[in-house]
Amino acid sequence: MYFLIRFLFILGCAILCATCQSPQPPKQLSPAFYYWQTTFNPGNVEKTRLQQLGIRKLYVRFFDVDWNMQARQPAPTAAIQFKQQPTGFQIIPVVFITNRTLQELAPASIPALARNIAQKINQISRQHGIQPVEIQLDCDWSGSTRERYFALLTELKKEFTVPLSATIRLHQIKYADRTGIPPVARGMLMFYNMADWKRLETRNSIYDLEVARRYTDYLENYSLPLDVVMPLFRWTVVYRNGRFLTLLNQVSQQELASRSFLKRQSDSTRFVAQRDTTAFGLSIRQNDLFRAEACPPTKLLAGKQLLLDKIRTEKLTFALYHLDSTLLTVYDNGFLKTLLRPTP
Repeated sequence: MYFLIRFLFILGCAILCATCQSPQPPKQLSPAFYYWQTTFNPGNVEKTRLQQLGIRKLYVRFFDVDWNMQARQPAPTAAIQFKQQPTGFQIIPVVFITNRTLQELAPASIPALARNIAQKINQISRQHGIQPVEIQLDCDWSGSTRERYFALLTELKKEFTVPLSATIRLHQIKYADRTGIPPVARGMLMFYNMADWKRLETRNSIYDLEVARRYTDYLENYSLPLDVVMPLFRWTVVYRNGRFLTLLNQVSQQELASRSFLKRQSDSTRFVAQRDTTAFGLSIRQNDLFRAEACPPTKLLAGKQLLLDKIRTEKLTFALYHLDSTLLTVYDNGFLKTLLRPTP
């Protein structure tokens, strides 16, 4: 009898161990794109890609909120203009609010700001036949603005019947005890802008998995359900005398390599100006340094797997930033489909 009991115990442990090691079912991903331009007017390239990729959800930046120094109050800026009606899509209005707005804002003014934001969103939505399924706030809040931002989110929830979400940066995941967890239904994890682009020693400020891994272990304990947005954009960072000078949007490593006045360093993403000249709409001096930053497909796929292994949320939106023909032509359809679908 002793041996039978011992055998059954060992068998039960083996079954339990096998169950623990069995692979988890793939997460359910809902594909989406961000539309981050001041005019909604997607061209044929964008429309074709959306159709081919089966995208029906768009996060559309409606307007920004910044602090008006003259009026001493927050004000909407860069409101979107619709040259086309966004029919056939689930539209999530996104409002970007600057941290300095929250720094200047008096706590007593928060309810009025929430009402004004809601009225502006509703006005744009009504004018263009949009029925939002979610409202999203984008803000890189700080410790000093946390209470005001969270109070604003709480007030905004009273203005809408649809869920409210907020963008989340990696540092806000790791240091959630300091930065707090916003009082919203979901967070949108921005899996980019991982390092300081103003620092000369930074390798790739947009997307660096070595940097990301310093934060991703904390995803498992983050209590807010998370969606994800990954980058497709690229730029070149320019330095003069070791200090940040400017950003050149959409200027690629290949374009830098084609310029005779630039010499590639041993690091293939860095180039040094060999003479004074003018290019990219910029007056360039000898020894100016150019660092090209982009998001290689293999590293995007590796980042996706890293995230899906760590995030507890089983059903999530998986978005790409952002919808633009000059970005889409860099990535073929096969890759984008692989990136957007659940990992087998």
